[in-house]
Amino acid sequence: MKPEEWRRAFKLLFENFWIVRTVDFDSYNFLRRHQNELQKELRRRFGMSLVIRQQYIQLLKRPHKLASWMGDIGFQSSFDYALFCCAMAYIEGLENETPFMLDELIRDLELLAPEEIFLDWTNYNQRKSLVRVIKKLQELHLIEKIQGEEENFEQSEMNQEVLFTTTTQARAFLSRAPQSYIAYESFEHYWQDLQTSRNLEGNQLLYQRLMMEPVIYRTAENEEIFVRLRNYYFHTQEYIEDYTDFYFELYRDYAAFTLEKREGWSEVFPSRRVVDEILIQLATILRADGADYSVYGVIELTVEDWEVLVRKLQQSYSSYWSKEFKEMSLEQLSVTLLNRAKSWQLIEENETISILPVFGRLIAEMEAKI
Repeated sequence: MKPEEWRRAFKLLFENFWIVRTVDFDSYNFLRRHQNELQKELRRRFGMSLVIRQQYIQLLKRPHKLASWMGDIGFQSSFDYALFCCAMAYIEGLENETPFMLDELIRDLELLAPEEIFLDWTNYNQRKSLVRVIKKLQELHLIEKIQGEEENFEQSEMNQEVLFTTTTQARAFLSRAPQSYIAYESFEHYWQDLQTSRNLEGNQLLYQRLMMEPVIYRTAENEEIFVRLRNYYFHTQEYIEDYTDFYFELYRDYAAFTLEKREGWSEVFPSRRVVDEILIQLATILRADGADYSVYGVIELTVEDWEVLVRKLQQSYSSYWSKEFKEMSLEQLSVTLLNRAKSWQLIEENETISILPVFGRLIAEMEAKI
């Protein structure tokens, strides 16, 4: 394979949950054509398995460190997630390409839902939640709509005449555990078993984490990781920059694969969202203040310190903002920025607010429009 083919293949496999043949035939065909080289390289360098099926191609990706952003698939409440899991249990019980009506799904959801969840379809918010779940199932290519409109169910619990069918890949969606899920007493037991079953070499683990996580920070517990990264820096840099679209950045306190251009990628920081621009402005003020760093490059702020920082941000940069952010109160702006920064591992919040090292590298230079 040529370097540009490797770059295309890695982007397809790491950016997508799977490549479904009927949805993206060109990409599926491209990956199928190079399957032997891809399977060999992904196993050797990344310790990852590439699943090739007639209906889809999937790179099996399992996280090594859990983070809140991993569960962000567009749902609005824990009730959405609970309904989604119940709907997946229903789909798992059906054969491939099995048609079913919305009223059949609803009937089984009432049987599958745990005791803690009381389903009442006369409740508008619950109906709206189910519609969100159904749309997500279609977006993930787990079911297809044949006839009817699920949106009508939002208006009335009587509107259940919608026909769907499961897809050929639907039952492959849920990840498989080292043993049956019912054998685990808790999630912690499952998670420990999953980590133990990986059998990865040190470099394979680092390649996986750098490809799938925004950043790896240096801590007292992982000093040996950064020793390994420094020892293999030039080899890793050459490979990553030749065969992927990334650049390898290694500093004293963090390591990351970064992009020079953000176009064509599903999720990058900074994006073109106003909130990301404001976060960079916030980092600029933080650098100008010359705050004290810990030995691991972390700045610790109290809640009061954070609010002072955000107030200074408003005073210095609000003239550049959209109306939405200009009109936010100090509290609203503080919460919005904090949540966005936490989702990208720029900040951690416990008893204090920890500004992590990569945030300190950001800087903004604003120019007035002429």
